[in-house]
Amino acid sequence: MNEKQVQKIDQNKKTKKHIRLKKQYHQKALIVIGILIVGIYAFGCFYYHDKFMAKTSINGIDVSGLSSQKANDKVADVLVNQTLELTFIDQQKETLVQKDSGMTFNRDNDIEKSLKNQNIFLWFTHYFHQTQIELNNLLKINQDQLNQTISSLKHVDCKQEKPVDAKVEYKNHEFSIQKEVFGTKINQERLAQAVIDAFANQKKTLDVKKVKGYDEPKVTDDDEKLKKLYEAAQKYCHASITYQTTKGDVVLDGNTLMTWLSIDESGNYYYNEDEFKKQATTFVKELASKINIISKAKTFKGANGTRTVSGGNYGYKLNQSKEVEGLLKDIQNQKNGKRTPVVTGVQQSYENGGIGHTFVEIDMTKQHMWYIRNGKVVLESDVITGVPTDPKKRTPGGTYYIYFMQRNRTLIGEMQPDGKPEYETPVAYWMAFNGGIGLHDATWQRKFGGNLYYTRGSHGCVNLPLGIAASLYDMVKVGTPVVCYY
Repeated sequence: MNEKQVQKIDQNKKTKKHIRLKKQYHQKALIVIGILIVGIYAFGCFYYHDKFMAKTSINGIDVSGLSSQKANDKVADVLVNQTLELTFIDQQKETLVQKDSGMTFNRDNDIEKSLKNQNIFLWFTHYFHQTQIELNNLLKINQDQLNQTISSLKHVDCKQEKPVDAKVEYKNHEFSIQKEVFGTKINQERLAQAVIDAFANQKKTLDVKKVKGYDEPKVTDDDEKLKKLYEAAQKYCHASITYQTTKGDVVLDGNTLMTWLSIDESGNYYYNEDEFKKQATTFVKELASKINIISKAKTFKGANGTRTVSGGNYGYKLNQSKEVEGLLKDIQNQKNGKRTPVVTGVQQSYENGGIGHTFVEIDMTKQHMWYIRNGKVVLESDVITGVPTDPKKRTPGGTYYIYFMQRNRTLIGEMQPDGKPEYETPVAYWMAFNGGIGLHDATWQRKFGGNLYYTRGSHGCVNLPLGIAASLYDMVKVGTPVVCYY
């Protein structure tokens, strides 16, 4: 072999040796790397067997690499020292301190359980994503203390306005939808729960309205049912009817009439004749209790001040069936104004207890009469009434009215067993107000007033001096109230 051949053989040997050494190196390197990886993995498994894995948080609090004990300590420190700023509907703010609000850290929680639920064999995967653990038992709630704390807030411990539902309103002969009003009444139960949730999730602020911490209206102005009621009311309920009574005006208008509407299965309101008649009957029955004053006690102001008198036949009585008919016609015709009810009886006014300001007043204890016109005494006199100790002759108390007037009448008493009347007495001025009882002149009486009625009393009538009887006759008319009392 020549020299070149020898050199080539040596070179080949060197190359093969290099390749062999390089291969051995790579093999050793792979073994080292493998051992290193296994070691790191094993170390990770060992390290995280009692610690939370990387990028792990509990209710937003980072607990990565912490044992359950240290995680508890960190979470407790964060939660207990929190403050929460509450913003109210008026944009004013108040602050709550958690430790003063009946909320303490609950160490009997699920932090330890969450740690044990980790898969330590996958510890390395946690470096590539966030792990959020949400626990709902981190806080121990003293509900009474929390409620007390919330109650002491300035926005709670004050006068609060209740929410007002949106509604259809009838005003000035027009219907409109009135928008709802939220008011300022705190719903303490919902607010308390919102506070608990906020503290549990480390929120710094809380909008009381957004978390429904206020009592809210149940009906809003965009409610479909409300819109349908408005449309129907516009069509059927435009009447506005006013009744005058002794207890004040009674008004029946759209605000009430729209509640008389019926509603079908589709939620549409409509006029139902039978339902309207039923509602009108109920309304008129209630109206009757304010209009009917016959025989009821009447409180009025007279010459002797304010008095209450029971009994008598003065006053109206509502004819309910006819009034229902008339009222329904007025509703259908959309009447606006006062309505005169269908009544029986006599009543001059709705004022002064229904007696009005023009009437005859007789105090039978004082044996005195006053004629009051337009609230002023224009005539008065002593009188003699029936014998008070004789039930047949005693003048009954009550409120009556003059139903008959006559000049030069002969008063005739009850017929006696012998066929003759008890008395036949001519009078010049006769003003009957209670059956056979009336006001009249009594020329046979020499004096009037005092206690003469005990010994010289009438058979029930009110005896007057002739001149007084004449004057009174010219002043009064049929229908004038007469009030008698002891």
